[in-house]
Order: sequence, then structure tokens, then C-alpha cells
Amino acid sequence: MSKLNLKSKQQIVALRKKGHSNSAIRDIMNADGHQISRHSVRYWLTAYDRGDIDNDQDTTSCPTFRKVTVSDAELIGDCLKKDPSTSSRQVYSELKAAGAQFSLSTTKRAIEAVGFTASKPSYGQRVREVNKVKQVEFCQMLIDTNETFDDIIFSDESSIQLHQNKTVMYRLKGSLPAALPKPKHPLKVHVWAAISRRGPSKITIFDGIMEKEFFTKSILRDNLLPFIKERFPDSHRFQQDNDPKHRSNMAKQFMEENGINWWTVWPSESPDINPIEMVWNQMKRNIARSEPKTKNELLQCIQKFWIEEMTTEQCNMYIDHIYKVVPACILMKGAATAKVPNFLFRERSREKSIAYFNQKVTEDEEVRQRIKAVQIPLGN
Repeated sequence: MSKLNLKSKQQIVALRKKGHSNSAIRDIMNADGHQISRHSVRYWLTAYDRGDIDNDQDTTSCPTFRKVTVSDAELIGDCLKKDPSTSSRQVYSELKAAGAQFSLSTTKRAIEAVGFTASKPSYGQRVREVNKVKQVEFCQMLIDTNETFDDIIFSDESSIQLHQNKTVMYRLKGSLPAALPKPKHPLKVHVWAAISRRGPSKITIFDGIMEKEFFTKSILRDNLLPFIKERFPDSHRFQQDNDPKHRSNMAKQFMEENGINWWTVWPSESPDINPIEMVWNQMKRNIARSEPKTKNELLQCIQKFWIEEMTTEQCNMYIDHIYKVVPACILMKGAATAKVPNFLFRERSREKSIAYFNQKVTEDEEVRQRIKAVQIPLGN
């Protein structure tokens, strides 16, 4: 249970009286520096209903620690806000230098009490400053036009290997996590595919490096072009990143001669906006659960996933997620968004719009409170 002083408990009650849900109260409290769960919010509201919280009590004291002062707590907060990667031992050294007289273990408990918790960071693509600007401009263009992506074909390639270890394993509290064996040089294949509102293309599986000749003949000619003729006889926009083989003269000439409309405004270093990245992530998780042992079994898993999982409905679900990503990308000033879109917008994006979620950024109080808790990741 999170440790809250009386003033914080009264704040929870006040927010409830204003009509906020338990989830909204949790987000507001977290944004104010209190690490508290929805369960804790419900607990303290139940305590209030029982009469355990007295609004007339003194709210200036919180006798959780005997030696940790208010200035110590402020110093802890300043250290961790300035550099979230600061270790508890480094915070302890800062406190000692400032004259604090308590132990490292007390420091760790004080960090938690101040409202901070430690977790592994969410890693995303490193985006150079020049591309951050371009990405924000691109997302603003999508907002201004309320883009629906009805005629866009999203494409990309990815590497799939044996022993991905992309799985979750439960363990008893206090026990060590299992060590899953992984070879130093796992067997690997590569895949290329595209998705759209009208369904997925075929998937191309290949070994080795994709050269411009292979890309032009096996991808553009044998996969993409038949897909366009079948699903997009009217009009289309073809999305791909700015990889050198995509921009080769051979590939450009083929696209021009065969009427492939390359959507060239796509910014570099922007995988967050490409919904097919979620397809690759889901594919790798499904394959990890199947535990293929040989190359043939790996290929079968890939084909099975593509045939059974990649329906038109599923493609639209992935594409609709961009509605959340676009306003989040602008808030992050072009940096990798990681889990920010789903943190800000808790509802499903299916059959909504960019305008819908962009409006929430300015008009939805719960979303505004969550925005306060968002930080641009280190290293971006």
C-alpha cells in the first residue's frame, strides 16, 4: 500500500467529490508526484466512507520517518527529476553531502515515499534532432488534414530469429527469473510485407542482405505490384522508409514505369508512426510461444501467423492506433513515443480519428493530467 499523508488522502476525497473516476484520481496523484495505484485510491475512499479520514485533522505532518526532513525529500525529488537514471546510492551520497544522517536503506524507503519507483526504461528508436523537427511537421500535417490512411499501403522488413525469448514467465515472489538458453548466433530469416485498410499483402521470406535487385524484382515486381492491382485499382499511396535500396535508381524507375505511387513525404527515423512495426512485434511474440526448433519450423510459424492472424480487421486495428501516436509524437517533440500513446489515451482507437484524440489533448482534463507525467526519454 502506498504511504500517503493525511493531506494526500484528503486530496483523493476532494477529487472524488469533483466526479473523477478512480483511474483519473490515480493519474492526477501520480502527476503530482504520488506513486499510487487505483487499488490504493479505492482503499482510501472506502476508509473515508467509514469515517477513518477526519477532514479537521492537522495535515502538516507525516510521521513516516524520524530522520528524513522536508528538505531531504525535496533534494531526493530534485535529484531524480534532474536525472531519472540516478541510483539510490548516488542519491544517498547527495543526501550525506547535504548533512543528512540516515542510512542507504532509509534512503531507498524515502525515495519510494516521495513518489518514485524504479523500472526498466522503454527503448525506442534514436531520432536525430533534424528528423525530430521533420517528424513533428509530418504529424501536424496529418492532424491538419485529419488523415484517415484509407489508401495508404504501409510496408517494412524485419528480421525473425529462433530463440527470440519474447515471452513472459511467472515466478514466485522472491525467486530468481528463469534463464532461457539463447545461442550466440541464432538462426535468422528476414521478411517483407505490407498492410492496408484493405488487408495485407503476401509476405516474402528471404535470407541474407536485401540488395536493390532483389528488392526491385522479388518485392516490388512479384509482391507489391500484384497486390496493388488486386486491392487498389483506383488509387493508392505506398509508404516505405528511406533505406538506400528503396531509393535506388533501379527501384525508382520500376515504380515510375509501373504506376507505384511512392508516398515520399514519409520522414526518416519514424517507426512509431508505421503500424506494421506492431505486426512484427506480435509476430515475434507468437513465434516465441510456439518455440520452433528448426528453420523449417520457424518458416511454418511465420506463414501460419500471416495466414491466420493478419486479417483485414486486424490490419485496421493496427492502422487505427496511429490516431493516438500522432498527437503523442507532437507532445514528445518528435522523440520516440514508446508507451506514451496508450498511457495518455486509455480508450480503444478503433474507428475513431486523429482529430478525436488531438482534441482530447486540449479539452480532456484526465488526459491533461497524464501529459504532466510524461517525460521525454533519456538519450533522445
